[in-house]
Amino acid sequence: MLILNHGSLALTLWNLEHFRLNGSKPNQEKVDEALNWIVKRQKDPGRFGLGFAAPTEKDYVLAKLPTGENIHSRAGTAHLLGEEAFWALSKWRDPNKHSIQEGLTGMLGRASHFRAAFDRGHYCCTTCSLSLWRALIASKLPIGESFVKRGIKTMNLSHDNKSGWRGFQFGWTVYSLASLEHPLADRELQYAAGRIERAHRRLRKSNDPYGLRKLGYESALKRV
Repeated sequence: MLILNHGSLALTLWNLEHFRLNGSKPNQEKVDEALNWIVKRQKDPGRFGLGFAAPTEKDYVLAKLPTGENIHSRAGTAHLLGEEAFWALSKWRDPNKHSIQEGLTGMLGRASHFRAAFDRGHYCCTTCSLSLWRALIASKLPIGESFVKRGIKTMNLSHDNKSGWRGFQFGWTVYSLASLEHPLADRELQYAAGRIERAHRRLRKSNDPYGLRKLGYESALKRV
C-alpha cells in the first residue's frame, strides 16, 4: 500500500493512520518519504499558520475526515489538516521537534484571543477542536494538557443521553477520543460504549483512506 499521495495531504495522513490502527508494519522508506513530504509542506504557501502543513488544491475540494465526514470550509481544511500533520509527525517521528512545539504554542496563543471558547478548551468548531486535542496530546506540549482537559470536561456537559454528544460528529469524536491518552477521554468512551459497539457491528473493514471509522471504533473499544 502506498503512503505518500502527492496530490493530497489528507490522503497521505489517512494512509499513515490506516497503518497505525490496523497494526501492520509499513515499509520505513515509504513512511520517511511521506513524512519528509509533509515537512516540506510546512513551508509551502496555503498553510494555516507557522509550522502547519499546507493542504493541496485537491484537498480544498475533496478532503474528508478519515471517518468519512465532510470538512465544510477552506479554513477548516487548512486548520484541521495542519493539526493532523503535527499529530503524524509527533507519532511517527519526534514530538519534541521545535517546529511542532512552536506551531502548537502559536495555535494556543491564537485560541486564547477567543477567551470564552479557550476557557472551554475549544477553538474554531468541535471538529477542529478534536484535531487540536490530538495534536496537543501527541506533542506532549506541557501547556496543552490543561487545554485538552478543559475541552473534554466541556464535552462531558454536552451528553445527549443517547450515548453521543450534542454538536459533535459521533464517528470523528470517538475516533479522536480513542487516540487521546487521558483518563477523561476514557470516561467519555465508557459513556458511549454501547453505541460504539452497535455502530462497530454494522460496519465492514475497508482499505478506503476515508473509511477508517471501524478501525477507530475498534481502537475505542479497547479502551473501555
